[in-house]
Amino acid sequence: MPILDPQLDTALSQFAAQPGVTPAQEAQLRAAVASDARLLESLNQNAAEGHLKGFALPQVGTQPNLAGTYEMVSGVVTLPASSFAPTGAVASADLIATLRLQDMSLRFAHSDYDDPVNKLCRPITQEMVNNLQSTINGSPALAQEIKKAVTPPGPGQKAPLQHFVPLSGTVAGGTYDGTTKTMSLPPTSLSTPFNSVDMTFVLGHEVQHAFNHAAMTAASQSFNTETWQIAQSNSLAHDYTGAIGRLTQASREDEASAQIAGWNALLSRQQQITPHAGLDNMLGTRNFRVRDFVELDRNSNSAQPRPGLAFNPDTTLSQTPANIVAAGQYYFDKPPKGTPGVPENQTTGIGFHGDSDYRNYYGAHAVGRAIDMERSYAQPVNGLAPNMQFDMSRLGLREDLMERNGITIGNNPGTPQPYNDTSQLPPAPHHFDHTNTPVGMPNSHQHVPVVPGAAGSPEAKAGDPRDPEAVQPSGTPQAQQELSPTADFSAYLDRMLAAAQSGDDASFRKMTRTLADLPPGRELRAEASATVDQQEQMAAQHQAQLQQAAQVSGPVMRM
Repeated sequence: MPILDPQLDTALSQFAAQPGVTPAQEAQLRAAVASDARLLESLNQNAAEGHLKGFALPQVGTQPNLAGTYEMVSGVVTLPASSFAPTGAVASADLIATLRLQDMSLRFAHSDYDDPVNKLCRPITQEMVNNLQSTINGSPALAQEIKKAVTPPGPGQKAPLQHFVPLSGTVAGGTYDGTTKTMSLPPTSLSTPFNSVDMTFVLGHEVQHAFNHAAMTAASQSFNTETWQIAQSNSLAHDYTGAIGRLTQASREDEASAQIAGWNALLSRQQQITPHAGLDNMLGTRNFRVRDFVELDRNSNSAQPRPGLAFNPDTTLSQTPANIVAAGQYYFDKPPKGTPGVPENQTTGIGFHGDSDYRNYYGAHAVGRAIDMERSYAQPVNGLAPNMQFDMSRLGLREDLMERNGITIGNNPGTPQPYNDTSQLPPAPHHFDHTNTPVGMPNSHQHVPVVPGAAGSPEAKAGDPRDPEAVQPSGTPQAQQELSPTADFSAYLDRMLAAAQSGDDASFRKMTRTLADLPPGRELRAEASATVDQQEQMAAQHQAQLQQAAQVSGPVMRM
């Protein structure tokens, strides 16, 4: 038998004593409270802390109430009358979902957030709670989707959405964490001046991520399996391009699907205000997110769908493969803020510094996971350490943006990770740094450029001995970089190793000939000759493996 704390029982009794409340409504509310052990525990705690003091039904003439409201001073949760059945003691699914949503609102209302401008910890205000709840109540489609998200899909399963929390540490309209089932919202977006149009779109977008989480989990597991296989392979070239490309495509579909849900949520709001509102009304909101779906036809001076999008007769968008592809093109594929020649309203500015596009926002996480897999499972091949490879151009990735977003290297984070960018010929050596560190620490969310001989350079870092940047400036093709005959003999050996690892056959031959002419090389000429044959054979095998990988990896969408 569920146990109600005295304070919660008092709140329920006060509800029953209010004018107009029927015994059936009291019984249904008590049944809803006791229907979920986790919900009951949280409501008991809220009541014990004095945050929940009563329940009520909406007053005549008040604003629409589809999902409930909460007043912090009185501690009263007002529930939709439509959630109660006329008779009986059985709680409806809608009433239970509304209680779960209001429990989330209670916890959000009594939380704090970091004010980065004034460097203070501030409490969530009633204004923020009101704006959040009025947004949900203003869009029937949004209210329905959120109540669906807070409901476990089946026995023993967890609800996709369980928490609202303030957002900090990144620039975004909102975020969703599938691990913690948490939607994070910027407190500033819920404050004056408040944009209910934009918040409606954001909430619709983020709640769809909750529904997409199972598919993203499957894509993440496939990525783990694929990168583990690459790391353990017997090739000198560990090319992670295909694996990252497939994970990026899954993220692209997730974001495009969420963007469609945001459109439908906002459309529902607009149709509450103007029945049968369509494309012109949506364009008239002047919300920049709407521009991903419609554009102004200068000839007719009316809104037109962007090519590839198929709207339903009621102007909603279905989650069809074609619509998801088109939405991904107009949303996910936007270049990063600051791209030369591209207007700012046609770019994306998200991430830690607000200057990243989606590919590099997600790419930072994928690259970090690939590095950890490489460092955990890669083994030498014929005495040589394998080399990580990425086709950065094909993936639409930039090292500077990913490091500014924050790359996490969990395995030996103090050592940079060398890699070759195979989008350049010959493949260009670079390295990734661990930059996902707390603000104030060295390299925190900053790009770490290579300055030969300076602090932070490969030489100063005492980096991984596999790092080809340790013997040449970053980005300089191996075949174009000359070394003095008086240079340290090990530098030539490092260069030859880098050429072998990258499959750069021409540079490998050049370094071998140069080594043979140096004094130490003359002593090893016979051994070096045998090594040349072995390395040429390995380089040929490496090139064949790259060609085979390119054939099976499939197309990856570009920006």
